Amino acid sequence: MKQTIPLLMLAGAFCAQAQNLVPNPGFEEYEACPGNFSEAAHEFRVAPWRAAGTGTPDYFNACSDGEANVPHNWAGVSDAYDGHGYAGIYAWMDRDDPYREYLQCQLLQPLVKDSLYHIEFHYKLSSYSKYSIDRIGLLLTGKPLNERHDDELRFTPTLSVVRDSALTKTTGLWETASMEYKASGGEQYLVIGNFFSNEATRRYEIRFRPVSQVMLAHSAYYYIDGVSVVPKYRLSENVIAQLPPEFSPASATLNTTYVLKNLQFELNSYKLTPSSFYELDQVADVLIMNPKLKVQFFGHTDDQGSDQYNLRLSHNRAKTAGEYLKTLGINRNRIEVFGYGKQKPLIPETTDQARSVNRRVEIRFIR
Repeated sequence: MKQTIPLLMLAGAFCAQAQNLVPNPGFEEYEACPGNFSEAAHEFRVAPWRAAGTGTPDYFNACSDGEANVPHNWAGVSDAYDGHGYAGIYAWMDRDDPYREYLQCQLLQPLVKDSLYHIEFHYKLSSYSKYSIDRIGLLLTGKPLNERHDDELRFTPTLSVVRDSALTKTTGLWETASMEYKASGGEQYLVIGNFFSNEATRRYEIRFRPVSQVMLAHSAYYYIDGVSVVPKYRLSENVIAQLPPEFSPASATLNTTYVLKNLQFELNSYKLTPSSFYELDQVADVLIMNPKLKVQFFGHTDDQGSDQYNLRLSHNRAKTAGEYLKTLGINRNRIEVFGYGKQKPLIPETTDQARSVNRRVEIRFIR
């Protein structure tokens, strides 16, 4: 798995003893010890966790005397990432009607606008799954999901894990998905699962793995454990005053520099992550609605690395954003890209907080 980083990770005062805002994050607390897989929503009794659709997640704990034990259970053999319990979900199934399961909980408090949070969860392919897939994700939202179906949930995840292959050296081990996230404000529900279609999801059939459980023979089933949303930084007033405004298509004006707050690249790379596409789609919409406008992209890095490396990386990131617009039909003559490396920091400091502010891609609309 490749780690992804948000370019704009705004910072202020560090929270030394930050609280995990996810209740029952390791699935250690339960209302009833599980006996087997869940066939109905009320059988998943791990408050406050619940399903986001009609697909039914499962619970496993060492307390079980049945098929939901830890480490030995109907889906495989695995110790918990931490403690004695974990949840399980079908993330992909080989059928025309794509059955999915999603875990959902309400955070202990809503996220604060412009504050920085560390998001993390751990996932593991069950050892009795016939298939492995290349992706999984986490969604933060302001409202609970109560979907009346068991298909994929068509939302853009806040955190996306999209690996180069559906089978890697770490497949079958506990893997970590994490990112630093700047809150829009009001997010108070967390959902974990595969938010991509069957067509978009790459899979690998593990041919020499005998599977007796009918659904597992056609599926990629994942254990989930150790979920956290931890506040890291909160913007101070003087930092806010130094920042360019965030891009919004409704309020975009000529000759104003905006920050693309949701643009993300793989670590030390200029490869865009899928969660970046929506914001770039909005930039393209502005250009399509205003055919006489041009757009400029400005790439910036923090102070780490050589001048030459940072200039090249920042230029390539700006160029990649521009190349994406071309795939949407925007003429190349309407796109300009610039890379400044570490030459134009918003905050001239070398702290982690300052570096997270200084890593960014900005845009400006011109005629």
